Amino acid sequence: MNTTSQKDFCPVGPSGRARSAPVMALHCSGANGTQWAHLASQFDSDTDFIAPNLSGPEAAAAGWSMRSYSLTEEARPLVERLLTAARPVHLVGHSYGGALALHIARHYPEHVASLCLYEPTCFSLLARSGESDQRLYRELETFAASLEEAIEEGHAAFAAEVFTDFWGDLGAWLALRLDRRRDLITWAPKAALDFGALLYEPQGPDLPLSLPVTLLSGAQTRAHAKRVVALLANEAPQANLVELAGVGHLGPFTVRDKVSGIIKDHLSRA
Repeated sequence: MNTTSQKDFCPVGPSGRARSAPVMALHCSGANGTQWAHLASQFDSDTDFIAPNLSGPEAAAAGWSMRSYSLTEEARPLVERLLTAARPVHLVGHSYGGALALHIARHYPEHVASLCLYEPTCFSLLARSGESDQRLYRELETFAASLEEAIEEGHAAFAAEVFTDFWGDLGAWLALRLDRRRDLITWAPKAALDFGALLYEPQGPDLPLSLPVTLLSGAQTRAHAKRVVALLANEAPQANLVELAGVGHLGPFTVRDKVSGIIKDHLSRA
């Protein structure tokens, strides 16, 4: 995977052809930049592709809590990178990474060429919607508080298991390789921070109507994620909506070829 530096965001590639706009792909909670290795392999050397690792359990160790951590804090190093880029950047994101991409696009639209997002978990939108959406919001808030309590009581393995089964459905944890379970247990202290950043995100500026947007979702996903996508579609009527039959929240992993193809199509149009 090409993890380019700031100076690599330049307009001319090694072939002498004009570079395509850079692509920054942001991973979901509990993963890392390698989530996008398959997508990265679809691009040639004339496209700068970066898939950074977002913050992990070190954020919890530094004293951040569910109520204090924010997408602004998470975005800080990414924004620094965007501000030094020679041209606007296409943002790709899944789940937490999708919400982070939206946060950046709202606050720095002049630096964003397009958005292609798989079920961005912008849960704060539910709190500002109708009564049924607010019920979904309260469910998430209760779930996040249970994760925080489990970590505080020293039950990182339990927190990792319930987090995994929440997004992957019952049995998802048991289906993981042992090394992947160990990674998630190590990461688990960050889980409540991610939920807090999503739940308590202040209302930001509207997305520009001129911004190309593609929103992907799985037909078998959780109601919470499905409603967020619907609310975002209302906000961004220019968005291209793609629903994948028989797929859940983890579509970028379970049907990665299909998702990568849709992202490539979006970038070609954008």
